[in-house]
Amino acid sequence: TPFGPSGGTAKLIVDNVRAAVRRCDWFEPELNPKVREFCAHYGTVMLPTRPAMPRHKGKVEAGIKYGQNNALKGHEFKSLAAQNAHLIEWERTVADTRLHGTIRRQVAQQFRDVERPRLQPLPASLFPMFSEARRSVHRDGHIKLQKAFYSVPPEFMGQQVWVRWESKLVRLFDERMKPIALHARVD
Repeated sequence: TPFGPSGGTAKLIVDNVRAAVRRCDWFEPELNPKVREFCAHYGTVMLPTRPAMPRHKGKVEAGIKYGQNNALKGHEFKSLAAQNAHLIEWERTVADTRLHGTIRRQVAQQFRDVERPRLQPLPASLFPMFSEARRSVHRDGHIKLQKAFYSVPPEFMGQQVWVRWESKLVRLFDERMKPIALHARVD
């Protein structure tokens, strides 16, 4: 179940892929800022596995192995649509009807009775689309972004800052993702 015993926040366990985890650490992994924002927007928490410890996500790996060995083994599909149709039917007739080895309940029944009532509604808005990158602050107190220059507070001169841009705004952050400047985007 993705929730703690009393409901709580959904937890997502992932490998230490570079796209999600900036710095691997046993106790305090550092997530990519965009991934962290995504998780905050959808009310979830991403928990990277410990470095070089695949056994820490054994339940995830077991589910993948179950699907590969049970649903897909020995099957060939003419298209992705055909494979998806097969998997939907397999899930409905096989995976959801089986008794789960840990909880000793039918999977679909567990979801219906325990997990579904704990699900929270999705946010009213989609996750905002933005691009993000690090930039060096030049000696003149500006960063360059796509042939335009944006000012940065003087205390950041010579340092690296995070720049997040979307269709109309450019936001600047320090290394800890604390906002330091906001500009209208110049095209």
